[in-house]
Amino acid sequence: MKLIKLCLLATLLPTYLFSSSNNDSLKIEPAIGLDLSTRYIWRGMMLDNAAQFQPWADLTYKHFSIGAWGSYATDGSFAEVDLYLSYAVKNFTFTLNDYFTENEDNLAEFDYFNWKDSKTNHALEALIAYQFSDKIPLKLTAGTFLYGYDLDEKGNNLYSTWLSASYTIDLDDSFVRLFVGGTPYESMYHNEAAITSAGVELTKNIAFTNTFSVPLNVNFTVNPATEDVFLTALISF
Repeated sequence: MKLIKLCLLATLLPTYLFSSSNNDSLKIEPAIGLDLSTRYIWRGMMLDNAAQFQPWADLTYKHFSIGAWGSYATDGSFAEVDLYLSYAVKNFTFTLNDYFTENEDNLAEFDYFNWKDSKTNHALEALIAYQFSDKIPLKLTAGTFLYGYDLDEKGNNLYSTWLSASYTIDLDDSFVRLFVGGTPYESMYHNEAAITSAGVELTKNIAFTNTFSVPLNVNFTVNPATEDVFLTALISF
């Protein structure tokens, strides 16, 4: 029942946003973008080793944001479509993420509208983030999967939990972000409590002309639990 209420909320919110905009259309802030990434690394795990197209769209109204994000491998080996609903108040942001992966070779394998816990290819995650301040650019994040394909071999929910901290340094024309994250117990991230992601990320605007530039992000990540290392680049439009 709780799952149905959450899905209804995510479905009805855009209608509420647009109906409210009749009184003040300027309050709705739309945003769209496209990222190109050399590979798909997420929380210290390599989800796909091919280059990725990652489109996204977002609508923000006051404290609420609703959006969609996708990742499509250039060789057709991977596809993901995620939806999210977030609420920001003061230094906190509360987010509900719906992750869904597709089989590009057999689109009929996974039914997008199938929400049965043992068969669905959706996964719902509740996430909370706390951003300290501009003077203390430290961000703490905690997220737990509540429903979906996050299951153990017996079909029981793992409730995989992710904890992370990041610190961003502003260098005038670029940003450096230091980060570390892991899981407090056995989960999808690792078979025991472990740090699964740590590294540094540099973002800098690359100017192509006097009036056109795009941000380039280079990320160096190590996974101490699996002894892996990744160096990726991402450019945003």
